[in-house]
Parts: sequence; C-alpha cells; structure tokens
Amino acid sequence: MTEPSLWTALALGAGYFGSAFQLVARSSRPQRERTGLLPAAYGLDYSEVSVRSRDGLELSGWWIPGGRERKAALLVHGLNASKASPYVLPALPVYAELGWGVLMIDLRAHGDSPGARTTLGLTEVRDVLGGLDWLAQRGYPREAVVLHGWSMGAATVLMVAADEVVRAVVADSGYARLSRLLRQRVGGLLYPGVALAAQTLLGAHPRRAAPEEAAAQLRAAGTPLYLLHGTADRTVPYDHALALHAAYPEARLWSLEGYPHVSAWRHPEYALRLRAFLDRLGGRW
Repeated sequence: MTEPSLWTALALGAGYFGSAFQLVARSSRPQRERTGLLPAAYGLDYSEVSVRSRDGLELSGWWIPGGRERKAALLVHGLNASKASPYVLPALPVYAELGWGVLMIDLRAHGDSPGARTTLGLTEVRDVLGGLDWLAQRGYPREAVVLHGWSMGAATVLMVAADEVVRAVVADSGYARLSRLLRQRVGGLLYPGVALAAQTLLGAHPRRAAPEEAAAQLRAAGTPLYLLHGTADRTVPYDHALALHAAYPEARLWSLEGYPHVSAWRHPEYALRLRAFLDRLGGRW
C-alpha cells in the first residue's frame, strides 16, 4: 500500500469508528421524561419508595398496595420513558382491580432514578432484580410476581425471567435480539463499529442481549408469556415479536394490526385482554 493510500485508509477507519462511538455516546444518554401523571389519577393510593438495584443504585419507585393475597406485579418502562409513562399507567388499574400489589420503578438514568447512561436492557437487568428483591423483602416471593415490561423494559424482564422463577411475563413491543435491532436501525455496515463502541464505552456488547433465547428458557420452565406487538411498529419491528413467538410457540401473541410502538394500551380491548391473561394464571398463590 502506498503512503497516500495508507493515510486514506487510516482516515476512513478513524471516521468510521468515530461515527460509531459518537452514535453510541449520544444514544446511550436517555431523555428524562416528566409527564406529571400519577396513580392517583385512577383513584389509587400509592407511596413513593426507594428500590436498590443489584449494583447499589437507589431507584425511584411507586408502590400500590394490593389485597390480602401475596401476589404482585413489577411494571418496567422502556427507553426515554418512566414509571409515569402514558403507556405504563393504563395497566395499573387492571392489576389493582384484581387485588394485586404493584411496584413501578424508574430504570437507571430514567425518570427520577440516578445514572447517566442506558445499555438497552443489559445493566437494567440489575434494576429489575432489585425490584424483585424489594418485593421479596415484603413477603412477595418471586413465584408470585408477574413481570410486565414495555420495549426495552420488555426485553429486560424476559432476560430476568430466564434466570428467576416468576409467575408470568408480559412483554409489550420488546426486541428479540439487540444485535438484530441495531443492525436494522444503523445498517449492517456500521453495526460492527457500534458493537465495539458499546463494549468499549458501556461494557455491554449487544450480542449479550438475547430475549429470544430467554423466551425459549421460559418455555422450558413452563412460565406463562404474553406477547403484545403492533404490526406497524417502526421502533422495534414486528418481526421481533414473531421471533419471540417462534422461540415460545405456546406463548399468547396479540398482534395489533396497524398499531405503532407501545400503543396496545390505546386498543379498546386492552384491559379486557390483559385481565383475561392474568385470570388464566389462576389459583391462590
């Protein structure tokens, strides 16, 4: 290689990796959502709580007490959202009417929780595990807890449930593999640089986030799974729902024709269908 060609190659390489690192640095800093919405809008009593993640972060949370039975749900929002997101809160009255306790948390770097960066589910697993610990300390065993997540939160609860014995999982608009999603978003050419940047800057390689494999583990364990996904989702394409369902064919899949990302709550049958899934779990826990 001649000297000019070498310098050209070096310049192109520097530009390629520089763009990838800049993209990861920018996109890993989520926006802080402030909706002003509260559980009180549904006439529900709640308390502000602090939930310690497995790596020591004090996460902001809400606790809505349930009935006499020791059963609970842990609700987990998606990227650039919070426990007060308009798509999270509509699930709350469904659980409350069934007498469940509900824990809602702000993931790290979101809402009122500390932190500066997100890893789209990989380190957020520690936040959900902290939520399970919080519930266990108050008499709600893991096998009596439903994990309910949206988007990044859906992927996160799937990965947690693969290693924990929980009652069921509800996954709304979650990705099947982070590496696949990133390839779809940034293109196959830039993806290797993005993956390297994520590993370097965040210590989190995208290939480690594989909810598709977690779904197969849930199937083997017999953990009930409810998948919800809009066919017009441009944030997490609908083919991710099909991949998750292929990994767990017995899972319930609600394909919302023409609905975009995390918009199942807008469907007139949302509460009815969610309640029907929960009712089928059956029995005293």
